[in-house]
Amino acid sequence: MGLSLAAFAQSSLPDYTRWSSESAYVERQILQQNVSESLRGFVADWRDQFIRASDANSGRIATLQEQILALGDPPAEGQNDPLAQRRRALNADLAKLQVPVAQAQEALSKAQGLVKEIDQLIRAEQKSALFELSKSPLSIVAWPKALLELSDIMGGLLGETFETIPLALTLLAGKQLLASFVLSLLIALLLLLAAPRIVQRLSRDLTYQRQGLVSSTGFLSTLVIAVVKASGLHFLLLTLLENGFLGFQGTLLIERALDHYWAAWIFGAFWLGQRLFVGETAVLTADGNQSDERNARLVGALAIVFIVHAVLELVAHHEASSQHVLVIWTFPLLVLTTLILMRLAQQPIENAEEAVALGASAEKTAPLYQTMMWLLRRVSRFVAIIATLAGALGYMNAANALLYPFVLTLGLLASILVLQRLVSDTYEVFLGKAGAGKDALLPILIGFSFLILALPVFALIWGARAVDLIELWSQVLSGVQIGETRLSPGEFLTFVIIFTAGYMATRFVQSALKGSVLPKTSIDPGAQTALVSGIGYIGIFLAALVAISSIGIDLSSLAIVAGALSVGIGFGLQNIVSNFVSGIILLIERPVSEGDWIEVGGKMGYVRNISVRSTRIETFDRSDIIVPNADLVAGVVTNYTRGNTLGRVIVPVGVAYGTDTKHVERLLLEIAGKHPLVMGDPAPYVVFSAFGDSSLNFEIRAILRDVNAMLRVKTDLNHEIAAVFQAEGIEMPFVQRDIWLRNPEALTDGAKSSKSG
Repeated sequence: MGLSLAAFAQSSLPDYTRWSSESAYVERQILQQNVSESLRGFVADWRDQFIRASDANSGRIATLQEQILALGDPPAEGQNDPLAQRRRALNADLAKLQVPVAQAQEALSKAQGLVKEIDQLIRAEQKSALFELSKSPLSIVAWPKALLELSDIMGGLLGETFETIPLALTLLAGKQLLASFVLSLLIALLLLLAAPRIVQRLSRDLTYQRQGLVSSTGFLSTLVIAVVKASGLHFLLLTLLENGFLGFQGTLLIERALDHYWAAWIFGAFWLGQRLFVGETAVLTADGNQSDERNARLVGALAIVFIVHAVLELVAHHEASSQHVLVIWTFPLLVLTTLILMRLAQQPIENAEEAVALGASAEKTAPLYQTMMWLLRRVSRFVAIIATLAGALGYMNAANALLYPFVLTLGLLASILVLQRLVSDTYEVFLGKAGAGKDALLPILIGFSFLILALPVFALIWGARAVDLIELWSQVLSGVQIGETRLSPGEFLTFVIIFTAGYMATRFVQSALKGSVLPKTSIDPGAQTALVSGIGYIGIFLAALVAISSIGIDLSSLAIVAGALSVGIGFGLQNIVSNFVSGIILLIERPVSEGDWIEVGGKMGYVRNISVRSTRIETFDRSDIIVPNADLVAGVVTNYTRGNTLGRVIVPVGVAYGTDTKHVERLLLEIAGKHPLVMGDPAPYVVFSAFGDSSLNFEIRAILRDVNAMLRVKTDLNHEIAAVFQAEGIEMPFVQRDIWLRNPEALTDGAKSSKSG
């Protein structure tokens, strides 16, 4: 047993002896401040080994700990322990397994400390280099020497290339490879010149056949053309390189171009400029076609400037040129970049409604979009000015670190804008509605996803190290420790998927019950609504319960936390809790149901919805009244349609004094009995209610089949009463008033004075 445990504990262990010597070497390098990314990667590899080693025996250790825990606490001193031998054996096995874990954790702590020290030194070096002050490039004293050195280098490069070409042709002819070289050259030229025209023609034909595909086809066709051209240039450079047409310096330059895909950068930038400014489907427009074409060319020119800057840095490094010479070479490129940036920042953006970055409606987002564009133009000018001043003062590294990442940031934002426009237009094609993509939620979410996915690229552009991003992502994946549970993005996604599935299943069951099952039963509509709502609450609760349990959260601990929180929160949420409980009572007891005609608090209307917190009542003038559920449970509610739609209508009638009251009673009974909505059992009856001031007052009292038609029945009965009374000569009195004048002589005097005047 001990041998097997020892073998188990020693399996896949790091070489700690080797680590001891190599970590000592790393410590010496740190003391000498001679660190690099490769040294950091070397230590990080060891750290990963220690992480794996610290978790190697975790399963077996957990099993032994559970076994020891199952034995219980040892008895008090002096008492007999029948399990003492077993307890000692388990503890010994556990100690053996924990030795390599402790050793790995100690080495892991040291490796993590070394990585942090290396990171600090690298960041300090980067900061020092960023604010390094060199001689100002405006000092013209060194310009002749720097330009002469550059001229000699370029001349040597061209001369070496021209000398190599005849030799390469001779070698190809001698090896009978000249034909294959010419064929490769023709293929490259075909990709550069002829293939783009073919793609453009096919795109034009497809667009003519399907007018709705103008934007999507234009996007794909121009992208394919850019890819074909970049492939052609890349293949051309590769052909020249492999067939020995370049000298030593040219080979270094072309290898750098191929490794960093400079051809793709150039044609990609020109493609982006075309998508932003040129054509009917351009995302941005300026003040005319010539200006649009010029802006597109300026975007491509920025890529060329970037590549020329990289070439000059490569040449300076290879020729061991001084830092001041490199500053003189690259300062004109920096000034040119700032001029292009200033020129682009001056262009007005007229069709803001067609360039909404997140696809929402133009009326709502155009002001925000205009504000964003105004801010970007101002920031671009500010960055251009600051970078130029910093470079002129000699802070060339700081100027480059500010200007070029900012330009790349604008390029990435423009790319996201173009992709968002493609998503919006494609969405419109599928829906078949012009402009639908600007108001839809799906394109907005996709555009936001593009922005989120681009965040690591933004970080890399502005100097973040890839290793830092990888470690950050590893920390995100490892999750957050909450008690004994670790919540990670994967577990959160599991929670969302399970809860969403449960929620959708609940809604499906509700829909099936409401539309297919319950209508075929004898359950009244109010009970059906209550049953469907109750199933919804139970289903959502169960979905949340299963989702929480699936990610390993202990529900017992949550119950304790919930109980503690309920004490404090309960005082502040008394009304909400009361309304929630009242809503459940309404669904169970059903004193009111959806569709009932009720009166509460002096307000009358139909119940349209009973939610968890409140009930919505629609009045007869089509306004909504939101009544808290607690008021319906604790207050007085009149329900006119509870259980059935029967209800009584009272129609008051007055006749003149002297009218035969028995005759009036017979007429009113006949009128009420003839109405189709008045029930015959119980039969309507007439009440001689009172002797009024100027009339004999009667009331028709009848039970209606549908109390919801009360007003219509009253109207019908009044029309019939007026017609019958007129035919029978029965007078319906009205109030008569006598006017008394207390000083009539004043009226006579006033009339006389007006006539004399």
